Amino acid sequence: MKNSITFGAALSLASLGAGVAILLSGCATPTDRSFNHDFGEELPTKPEYCIKDEGEKHFTIVVHQGTPSTEADRVINVKEAATTIAKAETQRLGWEKWHLDYIQESDRGWMHIVIAKVTRDRYIEPTFPN
Repeated sequence: MKNSITFGAALSLASLGAGVAILLSGCATPTDRSFNHDFGEELPTKPEYCIKDEGEKHFTIVVHQGTPSTEADRVINVKEAATTIAKAETQRLGWEKWHLDYIQESDRGWMHIVIAKVTRDRYIEPTFPN
């Protein structure tokens, strides 16, 4: 007696494996959010963003244009969005001091993309002489 897998069974296993892989990869990738919607703004490039790698001492913000534009203000819009997002997120996390560093910036055709790392600084309560 010889064990063999039928074509239908092999196809079912392959489909199941592909479905699991898609579900797992979809859960690992953050979804982009609308900056204009979340922050009540009306920037013409309609920036989209996601926050990744959030930890106790840092997180990363990825911001890109949501609509095509080759105007010079598209760079300003994307960086303005990154700064606003950083301020809101650090406030939500209760961070007193922090700094934002642009670690990558690029143009991909009509789309300008900025990746910024926000790092928490140690806050020392000021002391005053008696």
